[in-house]
Amino acid sequence: MVATISEQTLGTLATGEEVKQFILRNASGAEAKFCNLGAAWVGFKLTHDSENLVLGCDTLEAFINQGASLGATIGRFANRIKGGQFSIDNQTVSVSQNMANDHIHGGFEGYSKKIWQSHIALVNEHPTLTFRYLSADGEEGFPGQLDVAVTVTLTDSNSVSFEYTAQPHARTVVNLTNHVYFNLQGAQSGNLNDHEFKINASHYVEADSTGMPTGSINTVAGTALDLTQWKNIATELNDQQDPTIARAHGYDHCYCLDNNGEQSSVAFARAEGIQLTCTTTLPGVQFYTGNFLGNTPINDSQVYKTHGAFCFEPGYWPDSPNHAHFPDCTFDNSHPYSAIIEYRFTQL
Repeated sequence: MVATISEQTLGTLATGEEVKQFILRNASGAEAKFCNLGAAWVGFKLTHDSENLVLGCDTLEAFINQGASLGATIGRFANRIKGGQFSIDNQTVSVSQNMANDHIHGGFEGYSKKIWQSHIALVNEHPTLTFRYLSADGEEGFPGQLDVAVTVTLTDSNSVSFEYTAQPHARTVVNLTNHVYFNLQGAQSGNLNDHEFKINASHYVEADSTGMPTGSINTVAGTALDLTQWKNIATELNDQQDPTIARAHGYDHCYCLDNNGEQSSVAFARAEGIQLTCTTTLPGVQFYTGNFLGNTPINDSQVYKTHGAFCFEPGYWPDSPNHAHFPDCTFDNSHPYSAIIEYRFTQL
């Protein structure tokens, strides 16, 4: 078997822009599916006939209408910004307030609603897909033009690697991630009851009742958030007796990583004899258990269920621009953004 990459047109938006789908296949028989709408990862199978492990939609209409950011590249700032405001060089910047009075995931449209330019190639016999997007100065309120590129590679060892670069034309904040949803028992299996998780982090970012960071960094020891050892979280999701879990309706917490910018294995999940390992160079990972995934359309007649999938979203910590002791996510022309996120599937 040889590696291949292909593309096809799914349809056209009201703007006249073409929506394209890409299928990357490696020499081992695994295949990963992507869409240029949102530079989104919308499917993964270990073999052509095996279960799909990544959530997507069966129809273009369902994908356009879903609000869960399925598989999307999130930017210019993933996660939350309190009050939709922060300062750069003592100047107040106001960005979209698309979550009550706060900002989340890039704004009302953000990168997840954009058509990205695409280029496919076989690089060293690995299927490689490059997405590019030019984010305008002032888009959703963010200062400075930003040239963004995401290079996706499917390796023969069943890893899907994302290499992010972003060149600012002015001093700005950047926080990019991928909002891919996984269920290792199959995308439509409906729950995470038989999954186990592990996250290599001893601390997390404390959040208030609105999900906004308080500024405190708390230990996970002795809490429901302690995933330093393999843990089945079905009880926490189904009972939600722990106040930190109840506040978020499940897990939706940023774990603080100690990787010092080096690519490290940080988050793990396993079920049905499959293990997923997430590695990154970024300083945090948001663990999200699909708390608001319920009723997201799959097609004309089916929907996903609450807690039907999980996300490992590496990135800078939420509301970082408003907390000087959080990792700095400001970049400029002489200091461009770069990061790596990789997801590796292994059969146990």
